[in-house]
Amino acid sequence: MEYREIIAPNIEEAKYKIKKEYGDTARIIKVMDVTKGGFLGLGGKKQVKILISIPDVDLLKKYRENMGINKIIEKKQEKQKGDDSLSDDSIQMTLVLEKLNQIESQIQKSRDEDDDKLHANILEIKQILKENEFFDDFIDKLVSAIKENLSYSQLENRVEVHKFTYDYIKERLLVCGDTDEKNKEKKILVLVGPTGVGKTTTVAKIAANAIREKLKVELITIDGYRIGAKYQLEKYAEYMRTPMSGVEDNLELQKVVDLSDADLILIDTIGRSAQDEMNLVKMKQMLKFNRVKPEFVLTVSASTKVSEIKRIFKSFDLFDYSNVIITKLDESETIGGILNSAINYERSIKYFTNGQRVPNDIGKANLSNLMDKIKGLEIEVYLNNV
Repeated sequence: MEYREIIAPNIEEAKYKIKKEYGDTARIIKVMDVTKGGFLGLGGKKQVKILISIPDVDLLKKYRENMGINKIIEKKQEKQKGDDSLSDDSIQMTLVLEKLNQIESQIQKSRDEDDDKLHANILEIKQILKENEFFDDFIDKLVSAIKENLSYSQLENRVEVHKFTYDYIKERLLVCGDTDEKNKEKKILVLVGPTGVGKTTTVAKIAANAIREKLKVELITIDGYRIGAKYQLEKYAEYMRTPMSGVEDNLELQKVVDLSDADLILIDTIGRSAQDEMNLVKMKQMLKFNRVKPEFVLTVSASTKVSEIKRIFKSFDLFDYSNVIITKLDESETIGGILNSAINYERSIKYFTNGQRVPNDIGKANLSNLMDKIKGLEIEVYLNNV
């Protein structure tokens, strides 16, 4: 994260200058009134000084735009068709890229210098969250909050810094509280998510536990494409002695739902890539219901690459999912990226699964068991000192 100061005659001109020089991603941190010129504080012009923050990636992108690097590259590609000789544009591009490399080095140096200025206990927290795969922007906000809220004596106390971090994350995490499904209208739970995250097994686990609670359950799958998906759910339904249907269109789905007398209907959906927007929209159309409102739940594997997590949360947002299920915790030790995205999208964590056994390897999420998944955050040190 980079920081800049902007001085302008008024707030409107300052905002225009910020947008022009640094783009839309620049964030205003602090606005101050200042006086420029005059003598002994008299006769000066009142202006505003604004402190802003810009993500490193966006700052570099803006530098590229301001320097015209993209246009130069495009022109070079056009001229180089069959011509390997150096042109003026090639030389210009080389010089500009050298300048860009210098800027990148300066940004990295500035970032390293900023880290050098941080207290050792804050640096430890940064490292812990990075290892847990939290996003840089979240870590930067946390660090700013630590510096703003803790005194120097508190910063010196490692337990205090860990406690603040623990509370900061815990206050932002949402979990789905227990609900009594009895004596209520028919409830429909629709699991959506990418291919291979374990939706079918998770549906079976939720169903088995609901049956243990004396609820009447019915299973539905719309996954008629994946070999064995329907067969797998049929076997689970046979074992649990609960009704199960496979449907292929919205009309058939609506008919099954209308005729069902179950307390809880669980729907297993087709696994879709977060990049497959067209088929996601088609699936959304198929999952429209009359007279009842389904609850869509995003199912994400703990082993998902961090680079994919943001895309998954964004792409499946068209289902307006209210909760998240984290699967395959037994395959990954870090879920910071998922927790971070759930915080950003203000979605609740409903369940987590940690194995293939039905119905055992599933648990209802709560703040304590989710916070326990953040490795290295020594809240037990805090608890032992209160």
